[in-house]
Amino acid sequence: MHRYYYIIGLVLATIVLLYVYEQEVVTEKKISVNSLLQEMVSRETIARLPMPAYKNLQASSYDRRTVNRNKGWHANGDRSYFVNVEQNKDGRYEHVMLDVKGPGAIVRWWCVTSKTDLLGGTLRIYIDNVIKPTFSGTLKDLIGGHFFAKSPLSMALANESEEYKQGRNLYLPIPFAKSIKVTYERKDGKKLIEGEQAWPNDAVFYNINYRLYENTVEVESLNPERFQAVKALIQSTNKKLLKGTKSRKHQSAIESIEGKIAPRGMKEIKLEKPSTKGGAINQIMLKIDAENVPQALRSTVLEITFDGERTVWAPVGDFFGTGYQIRVLNNWYTTVDENGLLTCRWMMPFADCASIKLHNLGDQEVEVALGEISLIEWTWDRYSMHFGAAWKQYTNVSSKPDRDLNYVRLEGEGVYVGDVLTLFDTSSQWWGEGDEKIFVDNEKFPSHFGTGSEDYYGYAWCLGKTFSTPFVMQPDGSGNETIGYTVNGRYRLLDGIPFCEKIHFDMELQHWTQSTLNYAPTVFWYARPGIKCNIDPDPETALLPVALTENDITNQE
Repeated sequence: MHRYYYIIGLVLATIVLLYVYEQEVVTEKKISVNSLLQEMVSRETIARLPMPAYKNLQASSYDRRTVNRNKGWHANGDRSYFVNVEQNKDGRYEHVMLDVKGPGAIVRWWCVTSKTDLLGGTLRIYIDNVIKPTFSGTLKDLIGGHFFAKSPLSMALANESEEYKQGRNLYLPIPFAKSIKVTYERKDGKKLIEGEQAWPNDAVFYNINYRLYENTVEVESLNPERFQAVKALIQSTNKKLLKGTKSRKHQSAIESIEGKIAPRGMKEIKLEKPSTKGGAINQIMLKIDAENVPQALRSTVLEITFDGERTVWAPVGDFFGTGYQIRVLNNWYTTVDENGLLTCRWMMPFADCASIKLHNLGDQEVEVALGEISLIEWTWDRYSMHFGAAWKQYTNVSSKPDRDLNYVRLEGEGVYVGDVLTLFDTSSQWWGEGDEKIFVDNEKFPSHFGTGSEDYYGYAWCLGKTFSTPFVMQPDGSGNETIGYTVNGRYRLLDGIPFCEKIHFDMELQHWTQSTLNYAPTVFWYARPGIKCNIDPDPETALLPVALTENDITNQE
């Protein structure tokens, strides 16, 4: 009898402990600039469902003539549109970029103007319903300048260009407990003209990505005193972001996938979990050699299966962010060096097993001169997610009429974490006027409606200058200013987009002139098992000859 009560007591105690454990897991921790900076450089955190949960939304200067798919859907006067315009008692006009109730945090801010004088206008950030701004300064100093942080948390891209043409980015998180309002005032205090008529004297473009948490989540607002207290953490975060090396939290086991792959052949490696709790790939290094390396980068395909579910299918070059030309780059998740060594540092967890396949779709022999897979221990739980990547190409697509090209549609629960766009344009005119349009769950109108493709990727004014940062990159922009090749990438750290049921991402193709392009997006996400993706493997398109000259496209039309 005593043994019976002992067993019952043990079972009840176990239930209580499991309940407490679950409560600890889902307990909404306090959000602060400290916690957000630590989250930013944690490759482990992004591979689990957000806790506490949040929505990622975007405020932007998109053309307000856009109402729905039947009214103004491709309007392009996306400048100097604001949430509101407030006139103060002294007659000054403050143009409201963002005005929301919290708790939440600004996590990514991009801005540019049409002339240098507008960079001297004043930005004001009002946190938690204050009358006087919590922070204020010129647009030039606050966004892309050194008021909050140095590069890469605050950076002006293509800084060898004229100042107003530089894409200005701020990635320092700005948390708020109750509310936040952001305003812009031009130097003379006058009201800005909006839309098409704003060009060139009044044009201010902006995108602000921000999180909103449930009202029960405790957030510590950023203020000048708190900002001073975290300056050392800001500096150390910058150093970690620039270093970009893999996490050394756990000792890695190395698996090899080297050797030659015959035409139409395949090489595979199967991975078992390194502990009873699970495992994760935390680094992949590849070097692909072939007589025709550009073609090999496109026609050699990486396929990864986690726990029996294939979630990655993409050409090697596109997956690593370089497209089908070797271009030097270094961001938080991928690195490509001048010798063609490809490295990715996405965290890829699994519960039991995984497999990696390299398919040589082409008719030439491909050698994997270096192929290393790093494995670490991982505790798989109900918050863990599989990593996913998919590629598609719109081949010989006409730039006219204006249209939306689908990046991806996912059904399930997860977080959208980035994309790489590889394209070849047969015109010397700008291809990227188009805006991102991202619908999350059951939205009727996209919560992310942008102001231009280059704005989405962090730069401005269709500049072809190369850059590579932890967050955004353009390792080749020659196709922006002349006939040729362009690669753009954006990796979402704090600005990942959670979805509970589905996400639909379109990028508008809007060109200055009639042209023909090869337009190939690769998308990245994390999701709970069972995710459905609308992009199927497409070996026939991956096998097509890559475009190196204009004739490579026009001859196929």
